[in-house]
Amino acid sequence: MKPLKLNPVIASYSGEAYARIKRYLTPDVLTVIARVAQSPLERDEVPGDVLSELVEMHVLAKENGRIRLETSVFLAEDIVRIVETVRPLADELARRVLACGAAFRGASPEVVAFLGGMIGLVQGLGRTLGQEHVGVDWKNYPGKYGRSKVDFDQMCAAFDAVGPDYLNKTVLQGERYTAVFIGPGGNTFEGLLFDLNAPDLKRKFAGQLSRYLVDAYARLAGGEDAPEALRASAETANLYVQGKPRTAVITDATVQQYEGAIRALIDTAATYYADKLDVFETLLRSTTSGRQGAPPANMLLNFWRYVRKLTAQALYANGFFTDDIPERGTLTVFYENDAALLKLFLV
Repeated sequence: MKPLKLNPVIASYSGEAYARIKRYLTPDVLTVIARVAQSPLERDEVPGDVLSELVEMHVLAKENGRIRLETSVFLAEDIVRIVETVRPLADELARRVLACGAAFRGASPEVVAFLGGMIGLVQGLGRTLGQEHVGVDWKNYPGKYGRSKVDFDQMCAAFDAVGPDYLNKTVLQGERYTAVFIGPGGNTFEGLLFDLNAPDLKRKFAGQLSRYLVDAYARLAGGEDAPEALRASAETANLYVQGKPRTAVITDATVQQYEGAIRALIDTAATYYADKLDVFETLLRSTTSGRQGAPPANMLLNFWRYVRKLTAQALYANGFFTDDIPERGTLTVFYENDAALLKLFLV
């Protein structure tokens, strides 16, 4: 069989677990996972130490003396079928979002991206479906890979055709503010400082400095503080363009202003996709991992990434999103840590 090239996608609420997973998934380990994806292996075909780690990582499972997939490994044919199923649904949801999100008209692109996109269509939808016990509770996984989940996609033309994830996010918390980095990639102050391969002391220093910069840049964006050196560095960190900010500071008052619109988006998206769960479960059972016995719940997190990508593309096409994430790769938004209403929506 021709070797498959797999790309791991890691979700984690633990920085240490994330780093461990990232380091462990070497090309040799990925080759083992690819072999299992092509066909379940006998137990003695997988080195014992590798098997133990991947079972603890919830990637592989032992069943009747054989090794099978326990998480999503979406191969080219799976990706094609996912897109064929999801794209028309995403287009229809985008039309409904444009109607029910009318209160966002006139808001800054950053506010729409964060409150409408990240809170309404990602966090709010995830929280609502989670309350219905949709998907596996990976946030409570124990052990050295705890609070983390890893899925895989085949690197192929079908995957490339799906396009980037405009609603992907990472966060970094300061004492007063939290920075949210939205988009598939680009210069951010965290990315410019943080290197997983750096010595522990350097990574610790970079992490502490990044957390300090969250509050410093938020004060800059909010007009509280404007030292020239900080403003100049903000250009490099993709926060300012030609002296003008391309970021926003979201306060509790901002959230209150758009609370009704946020709730309308959450209800619209959750109701729409909840009605499609049987369709999604049938689809996931027919994928490479599903045919091997991986439960649909274990594949939903990665599946929602495809839903998110296609929905975001439709929302840029219909004008609901007007920011420059597609061109610049990343948008950084700050929110106040004591914004009470955000705690209702954030998962």
